[in-house]
Amino acid sequence: MSADDVSGGDPFVPENLCAEVSAGSPPFMIPQTCVQTTASSIDITADTAIDTTAGTSDLRCTVVPSSKTCVLAASAIHIAANAKLSARGARPLALFAHTITIDGTLDVASHLGAVPGAGTRPDACTAGVLARGAGGGRGGAAAGPGGDGGNEGGIDSAVQGTGARGGATFSVVTLAGGCGGTRGGDGTTTSMSPDLSDGGSSTGGAGGGAVWIYADRDPLVIAAGAVINASGAPGAGGATPGHGGDGGGGGGLIILHAPSIQLDPTAMIFANGGPGGGGAGINASGTGYKAGTPGTDPDGPASSGSAGQGGTDGDSGPPPANEGDGGLGYPSSSTRGHDGGGVPGRGGGGGGGGAGAIRVISSQELAVSSNLSPPPIRLGPPIPPAR
Repeated sequence: MSADDVSGGDPFVPENLCAEVSAGSPPFMIPQTCVQTTASSIDITADTAIDTTAGTSDLRCTVVPSSKTCVLAASAIHIAANAKLSARGARPLALFAHTITIDGTLDVASHLGAVPGAGTRPDACTAGVLARGAGGGRGGAAAGPGGDGGNEGGIDSAVQGTGARGGATFSVVTLAGGCGGTRGGDGTTTSMSPDLSDGGSSTGGAGGGAVWIYADRDPLVIAAGAVINASGAPGAGGATPGHGGDGGGGGGLIILHAPSIQLDPTAMIFANGGPGGGGAGINASGTGYKAGTPGTDPDGPASSGSAGQGGTDGDSGPPPANEGDGGLGYPSSSTRGHDGGGVPGRGGGGGGGGAGAIRVISSQELAVSSNLSPPPIRLGPPIPPAR
């Protein structure tokens, strides 16, 4: 990683870069965001982390309160091949430059057991109906709905509807990521403790983060092998008997904003939902007991991640296939968590997270293709930059 002044010639002189978004239907609104460049060029050549809450960490970004963003600004920004720029924290990340070239990876996704991605949605998330008993948590919503959680095991009518469900989608009209999934039930009748609300890593898988990439003069170049990832986190597995798996997080938001965009067909841009975790088995003191396993991260536009597997009951052998398994995240159509099966107390699987969004502000359309997920929506041409 380096941030270089102009060498040989005039010293670097900071300048203002300003951008805003007011386009689409319903209108997508980001107030004018102005920030001073910090270098003639920022060249990310090794794995680099940014904390958008404080604006610090390996590399400093500038907090802009009016747009609630943290902006990395220079005359030119380059992420080199085999390097990763990752951002975590409360604010979305923005990259502002005259010229932006991405050869490596830009990651604002949320990941299991890590700090949520930059700007994962803190509001506009509804709890829906939360898990009861050993039901699975539901997947987080975003531009698309998350999957319901699977029901606790058993054939009695009392266990039906124990999986979490609901959670409203929202219009993508501002710079914010996806909603988190909810935690699986903990074996109690209601499982309605205050920390079982929607929205982040303290409950289920966190929603994906948000990133705004703005090149005001030259084409935005997303080169061969480049990756931009804003996916939701997987849900954790039920850790103890009588616990359902957690729901995965909904996908986040990627904004591509430039006069034109050069997108290589081998690049990958995705904001997918995280998969749900598996529900726990029962009878932990028995031979062969296993807890539920967590899901795994989506790793490409076509990837839903791997759903967590349902646990095994002690002394009774493995349950039938898929019982208690988590649901896959978007783009899979199988986002609902699997029921825990015929044995009361066996945990249901968590639901998978819903679709995030890709928004394009450019003079050109981006064709729908297999390297973009979800399909991009063009909001309109760029607003001429303020000078």
